[in-house]
Amino acid sequence: MNTTQAGVAGAVTVSAGSSWVDRRSGLGVDEFIAEYRNPRRPVVLGDAARAWPLYGRADPDYFRRTYGEHVVRVRGHDYRLAELIDLLEASTIDKPGPYPCKFEIAKTFRELLPEVTPRFGYSLPDRQANPLVPQRLFSGVNNLEIFFGGPGGEFPYLHYDVLRLHAWITQLHGDKEFTLYAPGQEHLLYINPDMPWQSTIRDHHHPDYERYPLFREAKCQKVVVHAGETLFLPCGWWHTARSLNMTISVAFDSLGPDNWSAFIGDAVGERRRNGKPLKAFTLGLWLRAIGPLLALQERAGANRDTTWGAR
Repeated sequence: MNTTQAGVAGAVTVSAGSSWVDRRSGLGVDEFIAEYRNPRRPVVLGDAARAWPLYGRADPDYFRRTYGEHVVRVRGHDYRLAELIDLLEASTIDKPGPYPCKFEIAKTFRELLPEVTPRFGYSLPDRQANPLVPQRLFSGVNNLEIFFGGPGGEFPYLHYDVLRLHAWITQLHGDKEFTLYAPGQEHLLYINPDMPWQSTIRDHHHPDYERYPLFREAKCQKVVVHAGETLFLPCGWWHTARSLNMTISVAFDSLGPDNWSAFIGDAVGERRRNGKPLKAFTLGLWLRAIGPLLALQERAGANRDTTWGAR
């Protein structure tokens, strides 16, 4: 059974079945670009995060010992991180703990930054911090986050990463199941017209097909990401997730030359939806104009910083 998805920047051709998502290790950057980034194919990378100091030791006990007194806020309640981990480890699939418990590393958990550095070479160049790109565009983007989850914790909505950024999700501990939908199936996913990167389907992990009959026709692929693995999700790929046991993950987004046009489309579209057609027009002109300049800069090595900035 084959489906071809188009209608977004770059057609995506996917064969439904067990071979949708490869698992690879030892990939060179050029191989990754040719086989996955440019054709917009998800892949699970077995060793992308191997250079991180946190790699291989980020279990719940490590976070209790090292960051247990760090205060985090979940659903309006403050916890010491050790308390939150205890709560999540005691949860069950029948009685799941709060999820997602996610925190912006660069803003509120900066002591973790050295432990998740360097950035992957696969994710560069990244244009988000380039001074020519208006930084206000990323006000709704949490670019570097850590997630803690207990058994049965389910992400609350089906979505793609805002502004059609590429998503990178590294599983530090435990097993997380992702459900993926290729671009081009938006007509089956009941998209929110006000936030077109989100589906309006409620309880999408256990959907009511009488209420959402078209969703039954959507083709998905489930993939379990294990500790030490990184899931690359190209821009525009719809996804959701659930923790199969106690999980710790780090996620970030990237913006490169390959998803630049898709990024422009979403950034401009947001301003149009907000009733600002002139701002949408001028923003589109500016972003399209600087694209070739950014590409020239990148030939000289720009946008390849392997450290994390303020976001």
